[in-house]
Amino acid sequence: MYEEIHRKIIDAKHILLVSHQNPDADTLGSALAMYDALKRENKKVSIYCATQELPRIYDFLPNVTKVKSATPKFFDLLISLDCGSFDRLGLDKQDVTLVNIDHHLSNEMFGDINLVDTKSASAGMVVYEFLKHSGFKISADCASCLYVTIVEDTGFFSYSTLSRKTFETAAELIGLGANANEIAMFLKGRVSLAKTRLLGYVYNNFELYFDAKVAVIVISGDILAKTGAKKYDTKNIVNVLRDIITVKVSVLILEERDGSHKVSLRSEGDIDISAISQDFGGGGHKNSAGFNVAEEDCENLKKSILVKLKRIV
Repeated sequence: MYEEIHRKIIDAKHILLVSHQNPDADTLGSALAMYDALKRENKKVSIYCATQELPRIYDFLPNVTKVKSATPKFFDLLISLDCGSFDRLGLDKQDVTLVNIDHHLSNEMFGDINLVDTKSASAGMVVYEFLKHSGFKISADCASCLYVTIVEDTGFFSYSTLSRKTFETAAELIGLGANANEIAMFLKGRVSLAKTRLLGYVYNNFELYFDAKVAVIVISGDILAKTGAKKYDTKNIVNVLRDIITVKVSVLILEERDGSHKVSLRSEGDIDISAISQDFGGGGHKNSAGFNVAEEDCENLKKSILVKLKRIV
């Protein structure tokens, strides 16, 4: 499969790399790493993300300004990074070869070529193995982007997706030039005032269920407006609730502009919340999953989620 993808890349005249909507570090880091490696091979490459405003916390990533919310007029190869389903790309169907690179167990295998390794802690790890085995040069910038995918998708080496391979890959990337201390500072040491205000709201308004085993926070559009926070400021807030000593599952219900809701789920230990996410049309991993629903009644949505959680906590 590596050889087949490599051949497609060599033969392509213009490659479009695609990050999923509402991007996180894994999808952006994977795309930017591929961009760096392919540009060094003198390939014509563009990066597309349907979300116009990227999270500010990733402003330090090399070449992040190359990510555009419009596609080029022509491209003959499409490479999707860290996306479990085609609809999350924010693209219409294209009459070009689609390479799907991912690590999610729930991946729908929507590509013409599907390089999906569910044992990898991040899509960036899948990208790294491909680049390494295909002979592409991995620069310090490329290594930094790939390292970011690992630390963010493992919660800085704290999630159950960890393996010996995860640490070995991280060490190799540091050896190739990724600055672990600097990356940690950028990702962990910069919190906006708006997010600080939002965290204050969360700490004062979350709800506990089932003997404090489940924590739920609902964030409406009005709350975002009052705190000055953006949608990307809600990232990792669901993890804050899971850190409560009694909590086994945490839930974030975020109101979208159109009245629909985005739900993020986190669990610990043997509690598998990926099946619940799939029941609502989403996906993810055993301890980290999420979904989007058109349901506008937040209370009904919360009740539906709690009914399912009651069976497993």
